[in-house]
Amino acid sequence: MSLEPDDESDSPNCDVAAMLELQVSEVEMLTSMFPDKTEFSLDDPTAVKNIQSFLDGHIKYEYLHKRIGFSLHVNPEGSQMSVELVCTFPHEYPQAAPNVFTRCSDMSKENHRKLNEDLHEFIQSLDRGEICMFSVIEWIQSNIDNYVQPVEVDDSTSEKEVQYDTILSRLWIYSHHIFSKFKRRDIIDWAEELKLTGFSLPGKPGVICVEGYSRNVDDYWHRLRGMNWKRIVIKEKEEADIGDDDIDKHRKFSNFEEKVFNVRGGKGREYHMDFGQLHSYLEEHQSGHLFSIYFGVDGKSS
Repeated sequence: MSLEPDDESDSPNCDVAAMLELQVSEVEMLTSMFPDKTEFSLDDPTAVKNIQSFLDGHIKYEYLHKRIGFSLHVNPEGSQMSVELVCTFPHEYPQAAPNVFTRCSDMSKENHRKLNEDLHEFIQSLDRGEICMFSVIEWIQSNIDNYVQPVEVDDSTSEKEVQYDTILSRLWIYSHHIFSKFKRRDIIDWAEELKLTGFSLPGKPGVICVEGYSRNVDDYWHRLRGMNWKRIVIKEKEEADIGDDDIDKHRKFSNFEEKVFNVRGGKGREYHMDFGQLHSYLEEHQSGHLFSIYFGVDGKSS
């Protein structure tokens, strides 16, 4: 399991200074458009200052450990629905797509899923290299009413919709690699926000397991696949209706953490994880059979 950096590491493949200048300008315009902090709020106000220090030549890029992230409440005129837009800019934005998703507690699970999927498709359709948050906001304002009406579903789907919070869901996710410090941070932070347990294993390949209530797990997966990946897929999905039982009784993991197993050196900059320790870890959490699903071979514990 390699930890060698590549195109998805923290070394940008574009004029990152030019990209960051555009980001700072866009944030300034958003701040002037939405001066009320209940409408527009930066996740970390010091991030803009940190980026400006880099642009002014006071720090090197390798020490730029922050990125711009914010929440924006969109209240379309004439609509009773309010949507919170959550956005983070990779340092390569707008050459790369922004990571954007919505929160809307008043919307049905199915409509909210469709809204996020359609928003993702819209963002992917935009030309790269130009700032796009104004286009995103306009798209939300113009299309939000399409997701207010209830979705037509059959009886079985309707029952599942009502009882979504009785379903324990567990996803086993495979990525070609996980290197970026920002991705690794989001993987952990989103799990904590959504009250999910499990683990992530950075490197090449990358492994993620999350478990919790199905709506939160679905939300997590949507956010995750909205990032820029070379390849990311669900290898296995487990679900169980636990009724009114305490969900913690059914979890295989007590918290969410990043794991690193006995990294050892290889050729050049390449490093490998100890697969035996990974198999042992899975066995300890009643999940040893997942090793063969991920890697196509039976595992051996260290």
